[in-house]
Amino acid sequence: MTVTYVAHSGFLVEWDGFYSLFDWWKGELPPLDPDKPLLVFASHSHEDHFDPKIFTLSARYPKTRFILSHDIRLATRRWEKLGMNAELFRRVTSIRVDSVLAAEAGGTPLTIRTIQSTDAGVAFLLSAEGKLVYHAGDLNWWHWEEEGSLYCANMEMNYRRAIDKLAAAVRDEAADAGCEPVIDAAMAPMDPRLEDAFDLGVAHLLRRVGVKRLFPMHMWEKYDWIDRYCAAHPADAERIVRIRRDGERFEI
Repeated sequence: MTVTYVAHSGFLVEWDGFYSLFDWWKGELPPLDPDKPLLVFASHSHEDHFDPKIFTLSARYPKTRFILSHDIRLATRRWEKLGMNAELFRRVTSIRVDSVLAAEAGGTPLTIRTIQSTDAGVAFLLSAEGKLVYHAGDLNWWHWEEEGSLYCANMEMNYRRAIDKLAAAVRDEAADAGCEPVIDAAMAPMDPRLEDAFDLGVAHLLRRVGVKRLFPMHMWEKYDWIDRYCAAHPADAERIVRIRRDGERFEI
């Protein structure tokens, strides 16, 4: 499996039988095999996670399909603005929170699960080829001190609940697939804007869920904060991927 960090929260994962592209709105994609299915995911409607330009991919890659969070509105009155048409619309699956979707990509069986975000939209858990891949979208422990103690307490409760759901989903998918209950590649926010609370989300995720490789994202190009996390959490350091630039590729 190859994971390409495209930019910000955008990642391309190359499986044996297909590609999955998450939250692409900026950065250059590497060359793709047009004969290989491409599944394009958008976790929510925020402009740093969803851009209508994703729909242009179908012209270059005819086996493209789109799995979009339910909060991304595709009403016909918006088609012109989004660059949509009826043929593209038929390629779109709108998915709600806490859903389980059995699908396939080029003959490869695939399960897609969603978990409600603590911000907007959903996080995705994919199970295929005996592997598990997680993309958090904006599911994070958003501890904003300026929002007050009640907001922060509710955020902690909601994030802990969401990660418990993720842990249960990982166990269920692993049991169905007959594989180890561990996420092979997890992509999760490590946002420097949270200052001293930047590490809360990733640290809790790694305590509650088995993860082989954790790809930090939503970092606004401040990649030195990855080193700061590893210094503060040395037990996690071997699992944290040191991203340094857009377009980096990692074999896992």
